[in-house]
Amino acid sequence: MKKILDKIRVGSRASPLAKAQMNIFLKALLNKFGEKIENKIEVRFYKTSGDKFLNKNISEIGNKGLFTKEIDEAQLRAEIDIGVHSLKDLPTNLPEGLIIAAVLPRGDCRDVIYSKNYKNLNNLKKKAIIGTSSIRRAIQLKHLRPDLVVKEIRGNVETRIKKIKDGKYDAIILAAAGLKRLGIKKNFFEIDTKKIVPAIGQGVIAIVADKKNKKIINILREINDEDTFVESECEREYLKALDGSCQTPIGGMARIKNVKGKKHFFFRYMASSLDGKNFVKNKTYFKMSEFRFESLNLGKKIRKKIGLGKL
Repeated sequence: MKKILDKIRVGSRASPLAKAQMNIFLKALLNKFGEKIENKIEVRFYKTSGDKFLNKNISEIGNKGLFTKEIDEAQLRAEIDIGVHSLKDLPTNLPEGLIIAAVLPRGDCRDVIYSKNYKNLNNLKKKAIIGTSSIRRAIQLKHLRPDLVVKEIRGNVETRIKKIKDGKYDAIILAAAGLKRLGIKKNFFEIDTKKIVPAIGQGVIAIVADKKNKKIINILREINDEDTFVESECEREYLKALDGSCQTPIGGMARIKNVKGKKHFFFRYMASSLDGKNFVKNKTYFKMSEFRFESLNLGKKIRKKIGLGKL
C-alpha cells in the first residue's frame, strides 16, 4: 500500500454492539497499516430505521435494510467512505453502487440461550416464555419445543438482558458473537447448529464501500478474510433464491471442509413458511468450483417446498 488517503470516513449504527464491531474493524486496519492510517480515520454513528421502531415486529415494518438504510444513504451521498455492518443485517441486493468489499474473520455463528435458570433448550420448563426478535429462531424453537411460549422482544442486547433480570422472560435467544463482542460472559449457553440453524452471515462483520472508490477497496482487500468471504457468498446465494427479507424464516451456515482430500462447502440450512407448516431443515455439500450455482439452485428448490412459488 503506497499511499493512504488523507481522510477515511467510516460509519455504522450507534448501538453498543455496532460500536464494539467498529472497534474490531479499526483494530484490523491498525494492525495492517499501523500509524500511517490511525490519524486519518473519522468515525460516524447513525440511528437506523430498525432502531427507531422498537414497538413493532421486524417482520411487520420492512426488509433487511432496516438496520443499514441510513448508513447506505450516507455512503451514496459521499458523506462516508465505508459502512461497517453485521452481515446478517444486509439485504441480498445492496443499493446500486455499493458492494461488500471485505469481511472480517467470522466470530461464533451459533445462537445462544440466555437465562438465569436454564442451561439448554431441553430443560426449559413447559410453557416457559422465550423472547426473540427473529422469526427464524421462533419457527425452529416451535419445532423443537412446541410447548414453549415464544414472544417478540426488541431492543439492544443490554435491554433484552434486563428483561430477563426483571423476570419478564424465562430465557431469550441471542447471537453468540454479539454477546462475546460485548464482553458478556455469564448466563448464556451455545445452541448446537443442528438444533437451530444460524442466520445467513451470522457472526460476520461486513465492510461496504462504493464500487467506484478503488482506493478504499484496495485498502479493505488487505484486511479481507478470504475463507469467510466465500462462505458468506455461499450462504447469500441460497438467501437470494428464497426471499432475503425479514419476512421469511431462513437459516444457513457454510463451511469449507476437506472431503477425501478435496475442498468442499459443507452447508447446513433451513427454511419455512411463515406459519411453520412447510418446514425444511437439512445439510448438504457443494463443489468449490460450483458453489454459487449449487447454493442458488438449492434455494430455488426449497422455495418451492415451502410454498413461495417461483422467483
